[in-house]
Amino acid sequence: MASLLEYIGIGLLGGLILNVMPCVLPVLTMKLFHVLEHGSNDARARKMHGVAYAAGILTAFLVLAIAVIVLRASGERVGWGMQFQHPPFVATMIALIFAFGLNALGVFEFNISVHGHHHQGYTASYFNGIFAAVMSTPCSAPFLGTAAAFALGAGAIWWQTLAMFLAIGFGLASPFLLVSFVPSLAKALPRPGQWMETFKSLMGFTLLAAAVWLFGTLQAQVTADSARDFLAFLLVLAIALWGTHHFGGVIYGNARRAFVRVVALGLVVAAGTQTLSLEQATRAIAPAHGAGSGQAGAKAADGHIPWTAFDLAQIGVENKRGRPIFADFTAEWCANCKTNDKLFVDTQIVRDRLRTSGILPMKADLTNNDDALWDEANALGRTGIPIYVLYLPDGTRDLLPEAITTDMLVAHLEAAAKKFPPEHVAKQ
Repeated sequence: MASLLEYIGIGLLGGLILNVMPCVLPVLTMKLFHVLEHGSNDARARKMHGVAYAAGILTAFLVLAIAVIVLRASGERVGWGMQFQHPPFVATMIALIFAFGLNALGVFEFNISVHGHHHQGYTASYFNGIFAAVMSTPCSAPFLGTAAAFALGAGAIWWQTLAMFLAIGFGLASPFLLVSFVPSLAKALPRPGQWMETFKSLMGFTLLAAAVWLFGTLQAQVTADSARDFLAFLLVLAIALWGTHHFGGVIYGNARRAFVRVVALGLVVAAGTQTLSLEQATRAIAPAHGAGSGQAGAKAADGHIPWTAFDLAQIGVENKRGRPIFADFTAEWCANCKTNDKLFVDTQIVRDRLRTSGILPMKADLTNNDDALWDEANALGRTGIPIYVLYLPDGTRDLLPEAITTDMLVAHLEAAAKKFPPEHVAKQ
């Protein structure tokens, strides 16, 4: 039990850190606006908003836990963020984020009335929590990988998996619960005013940026025609939402509002039926020139690391020759992965070290579902990405943490090159 309590503590900490991960930031900014908007509410209302938001997060993680338990019991493979490997799920998330962004920019209004006041109510806070939980799942964070590996592992009992997911969810919800229940923190919030309209618009652009990022994932998963058709669907969705507000807003009678909404819904359904094929495309990384070189690594391709596609058989061949392999498990839907790649991995100093050390860089792309890659990730003791690992010729693996820095990566590359010098690699 002590071990489980340790993991629960790790899960709480991992969930807390998720709040500052790139994939959660758009939702975090939206919730920040919501907190500021209700900053002048009485203490009970603030607490209820915090509880509703936390309840939404915990509901989403409860559903995820049940799904994991059921899938694992049926023999299916489970991993953190795997739902983003499915184009229909990604497309749905893009449409939702896009709609939230349009709402924040004032293209249409979606308000929930509570106790006669026309503003966002507790139901909105609840759904914001669900949205935050879903958006957090493609992200990994320090400590979260350990917690997720335990929760998703085949050895975990169903109630342990449930407890771990709820711990991660509570960690994610804890900052806003703290603001809601600690009066001194609530008093420190700025007072609502005209400036909030500008802030709300900026949050809208943040959400649109998140939709653009996720669309990049969809582009990597489906054919060019399917991606283009989906953009046409988003245009129809925007027109329908605008029309609902413009022709059927609160200033009109109930009958007219209902008619306009039915027409708008019919327009969206018709557009979806005609355009949403989401035909999946195959995606592969071409082998880099010079991948088999026994001396120095290949030159950077267009200023980037010359990745080759991950291949366990080739790793075995290269290791037998005395050549280490650096593997990067990543995906287009993994915001942490893309951020790490840009800031810490695909840098000039790392490219230089890979070239001079002769270490072969391989990219394991999990944008689309790949059972073999997930099997290897599980063999490494990880259930989520990013994963950075060096396969060494002596049969050992140097597994790096999820959160890395350039200095850390360079140090591991130099240690591998010192132990297995490029001049000792056997010729082919």
